[in-house]
Amino acid sequence: MTVERRTWWRDAALVFAAALALRLLFNWGFVTNKAHPDIASMYQYSLRVAQGIYYGEGAYWPPGFIFLSGGLIRLFGPEGYWTAVRYLQALLGAATCALGYAIGRAAFGSRSAGLLGGLGLAVYLPLIYYTGLAFSETLFLFFLMAAVYYLYRLARTQAVREAAAAGFLLGLATLTRPVSLLVPVLVLPWYWLLWGRRLRPVLGRVLIMGAVLLLTLLPWVVRNYIVTGDLVLVDVNGGINFYIGHNERANGTWVDMGQKTDAVIILGGSPEGGKLGYRRGLEFIWTHPRRELELAWTKFKWFWTKPADWYIGKYARERGLPYLEPPVWGALAVLGALLTRRRWRGTLFLVLFILYYNAIIVAIYYASRYRLVVEPFWVLLTAGGAAEVLLRLRRVFES
Repeated sequence: MTVERRTWWRDAALVFAAALALRLLFNWGFVTNKAHPDIASMYQYSLRVAQGIYYGEGAYWPPGFIFLSGGLIRLFGPEGYWTAVRYLQALLGAATCALGYAIGRAAFGSRSAGLLGGLGLAVYLPLIYYTGLAFSETLFLFFLMAAVYYLYRLARTQAVREAAAAGFLLGLATLTRPVSLLVPVLVLPWYWLLWGRRLRPVLGRVLIMGAVLLLTLLPWVVRNYIVTGDLVLVDVNGGINFYIGHNERANGTWVDMGQKTDAVIILGGSPEGGKLGYRRGLEFIWTHPRRELELAWTKFKWFWTKPADWYIGKYARERGLPYLEPPVWGALAVLGALLTRRRWRGTLFLVLFILYYNAIIVAIYYASRYRLVVEPFWVLLTAGGAAEVLLRLRRVFES
């Protein structure tokens, strides 16, 4: 093993150990929230999996976190699950930070940027806090960051095996949260520019990636067709969320449409409910264009300016922890992208993913939990900018 490779592994291990220690310390005395409607709903689905019912009817939630939770309930019991899921997520969260180090180092071509990015993710309070909650975000981010790591390896090697690995990991991420489904489209312009504007190798690798992604989804697609009689890639939740974001009562975030009175919500979990949600949402957009522009601006603005969930800030204040709200990281990320603009070949994917995810928020609705997915990319761009500033200061002092 070369000296550079040993350094790489040592740095990654340092980031992992620091992140794991912080997450274990946090979860040691943390009382999780079992009453949140989404947590309670996913837990009920997970119980069915643990009991051998194989998820149950419909396709409301993506299966990734549900099946992981079902396995944990089977192993540790319904009560032990709440502890087991937190400590497993602490491990996954720490591994995500180590992957952040690898991505930062690859994106900026700098060990300093990688270390600052990985350690930045390690101390980033929202990522720590969510390891204590039985949501899908921690698992999704682990799969997504692992996929992005292989996307950077593919950018360097152009190897088929890297494309296949990235596709498989994107498939697992999509089975956890479908927002990663279109990531192969994002890498098209990036690889095209990186690989000397040669379209053939770009299309070849991306097609392999997309094929493996779809093959990873295939067993669940077959299950959905057998159970629902309809073609459902992952879930039918998208239509309901789209409808919540586009109706007469929409305000830019989640709105209770009425569990027992609204036709779309009543049909939730079925393909019919998803289709009806998209249809009604599109009808509202067509008939209320001015209101839609106002909602789009509100969601765009909130994406960049809204603080995190209030209970994260409350936790920081009660314990006297230094804490920068996500909008600060968003502003620093923009500054970091500007400072490292000469390294755009490495950072372009990070920027494209942020813009892509911003568009998803605008297309549906804003929620702090949803935005958490993109915040690691803010931290990585911030780290790259900080490393660039340190490098320039060093050159000034040495000259």
